[in-house]
Amino acid sequence: MTVFLILLYALVLPYIGLMLLVVVGMFRSGARPKSAAQPSASVVIPAHNEQDKLGATLESLSRQSYPGPLEFVIVNDRSTDATRSIIEGFALRDSRFRLVEVLEPSKRLAPKVNAVDTGIRAARGEIILASDADCQYPEGWVAGLVSHFEPDVAMVVGYVESSPKGGATSALQRFEATDWFTLMIVSRSLTHFGWKFASSANNQAYRRSAWDAVGGFGASGRAPSGDEDLLTQRMGRLPGMRVVFASAPETRVLTRAAPTALALLRQRRRWVSRYQHLMHYHPGFLASIGVLGFQSVLLAFAVILAAFVPAIAPWVFGLWALKLLVEFVGMGIGTRQLDRRDLWGFTTLFW
Repeated sequence: MTVFLILLYALVLPYIGLMLLVVVGMFRSGARPKSAAQPSASVVIPAHNEQDKLGATLESLSRQSYPGPLEFVIVNDRSTDATRSIIEGFALRDSRFRLVEVLEPSKRLAPKVNAVDTGIRAARGEIILASDADCQYPEGWVAGLVSHFEPDVAMVVGYVESSPKGGATSALQRFEATDWFTLMIVSRSLTHFGWKFASSANNQAYRRSAWDAVGGFGASGRAPSGDEDLLTQRMGRLPGMRVVFASAPETRVLTRAAPTALALLRQRRRWVSRYQHLMHYHPGFLASIGVLGFQSVLLAFAVILAAFVPAIAPWVFGLWALKLLVEFVGMGIGTRQLDRRDLWGFTTLFW
């Protein structure tokens, strides 16, 4: 049992240390919109059989109020439903919309990455904003993200949520909204330290010149589905350039919540599947992912084991209580800073 407890503490204590680092990062100064420039911007949206969601997404984009040159590059990725005709309809109504077609699958890029890649290569803007076909945007989304591009900023990582404030009603919605929030505050805090590890494909913006400089997607091998973390890490290594995080309300993207627990599980499974391409990720990023996963599994096992080996119970539950305290306090600070107090309290404990 002694060896087991040593292993348990060796995994959980570093995790708690990482969470304390996230809390400290919440108090570091982040990016504030400063740039008054209005460069040309291209919003790239990949769409594969999205007829049920795409109309609302494009309608939301059509309300953007960006004063500079703006286009919406909507990529039809070999859809077999009405996706193409929906895009064509918006292009007829609003000249800012453009239809781009993916005609053949890529042997090097995963399908979604290939669709975004195709859209970027067809885009004309100096700033690329990438998102998904099932999202909603505030009217100032484009303007808000672009305002973060000072001369030394290569990429802006945007905030994503699955439910608006007060909008999560069911237990599943509250769980997913809280899970998204934890991902956002960790990414935000690490970015405040200058560590460029992760971002969400639902809300990214980067200079076209930076994308070209890092070689685009799949520069270090076959791009997995969800190449956004790799892209963030490569852009963060560009000499003299920064990656910043945007969390103001006008820069937030609302993604569609998972309809069922099984759908949420499948989504998270897809996210984890990208880490099979281990050689391409930053070692610190992989170490953090490893600590997060293994400590969760081992601590859960230890809690169950304590029922059969009472001698270890004080050590296990003491460690678990410390972990819970750090997470609970950290979430309290984060939800207050980002005006999501609806996700604290019992909701945090449930998560």
